[in-house]
Amino acid sequence: MSIVLVLEVDKSLADGVIESGEQPANEDRVQQVHTAPSAPDVLNDPGPLTLCGLDTSRMLAEPWAPDRPGSRWYPPRWAGRICPICDANARAS
Repeated sequence: MSIVLVLEVDKSLADGVIESGEQPANEDRVQQVHTAPSAPDVLNDPGPLTLCGLDTSRMLAEPWAPDRPGSRWYPPRWAGRICPICDANARAS
């Protein structure tokens, strides 16, 4: 399964202030970092739900991939904001 890193952002950013694919100007606005299976029709786009069951339509995709098998699914800068359910599900897959 290919996964995509998605950022759950402050509601004011999710309401059209940031377009898909853009990054928040202030990383403090990222509330939690999730992962989702990639969409079947477009590689590197998230599917409709995260691994914890949240809707990805209001989240920002982060273009990042582990550099080697067995690496964490997220970059170190997000280590303090990882969704524990997504983390457990990503490790189990």
